[in-house]
Amino acid sequence: MLNIKMKKINKSEFALLSLLSKKDMSGYDIKQMAGKVAAYHWSESNAQIYPILEKLENKGYVNSYIDEKSGERLRRIYSITNEGLGYLKNWIIEPVKPSQYREEFLIKLSAAELIDPVILISHFKYYKSECERQLQEIEKIQIDLGLRHSDRRLMHLNMVYDFSKLNLEAKLRWCEKNIQTLNEL
Repeated sequence: MLNIKMKKINKSEFALLSLLSKKDMSGYDIKQMAGKVAAYHWSESNAQIYPILEKLENKGYVNSYIDEKSGERLRRIYSITNEGLGYLKNWIIEPVKPSQYREEFLIKLSAAELIDPVILISHFKYYKSECERQLQEIEKIQIDLGLRHSDRRLMHLNMVYDFSKLNLEAKLRWCEKNIQTLNEL
């Protein structure tokens, strides 16, 4: 087991570097790509992406240039450098710690004795329907990935989406169990 100690860093840097390791992109392209492929495990706003890209460029991990062919609104295109790839690879080989989990519904549920159980049941039903919708989206994404990739990349991407699917399936079972419990009251 590797025992690498790195100072506390913004993990979003690695999300951006990971996307840039696939292809050169503008900040807008990064936001769009993250919304498509990483929506269930990572998100950043434009207000967060651009300062991180600037920081990465100042560190020498990315380069950028203005795309003169991009039309009236000139786009800055970012590409990962060899130093950036090394930085990303060093981070990838570090041991992984579980992320801190945040779930708004659990905060509401912890004080749900203050509301009518009928409202709580409606919350569970809505939450369940959103989980079902997300599960369907992930299944479509995985089908699309299977059409576009046929190598180790596909295997790794399927591992990522399987994690999200299993979490959603557990949430669905949790919703069903608690809807039944509340209906029995």
